[in-house]
Amino acid sequence: MTLFGVMPVAALSAQVTYYLIHTKHWPTVRASALPTLIFVVILQHSGINWDGALQAAFFGATFVGMTDKSRLGWRRVLIASLIFSIVFTFLIPYAKGIGGGLGAAAFASCSVVYFLTNAVKKMVKFVMP
Repeated sequence: MTLFGVMPVAALSAQVTYYLIHTKHWPTVRASALPTLIFVVILQHSGINWDGALQAAFFGATFVGMTDKSRLGWRRVLIASLIFSIVFTFLIPYAKGIGGGLGAAAFASCSVVYFLTNAVKKMVKFVMP
């Protein structure tokens, strides 16, 4: 159940951060912090009960949105944010006490998308030269 709540939050967070950085040319920290602050305030006033998980997912997914434009486009950032939500839901609970879990999950999800995209491109070039 948590995964279905985290996925849209992570996708929204990464896309907003990516948009603010690459379209509006905001600094990365500001593009991550301001949407997170707005999300937390909205969540506090909405009365949604599992706000801790959603706040962490939103903040962690902003790290996915900080990806450089030359590495991942907005579609790949969307895919990476969905992978982030899976990693966040199933693996982050086992990383309690280890700092940097959100950043590591964002890095892993972006890396998976980047390497899979490059592998597919190389396979297509090999099959259809």
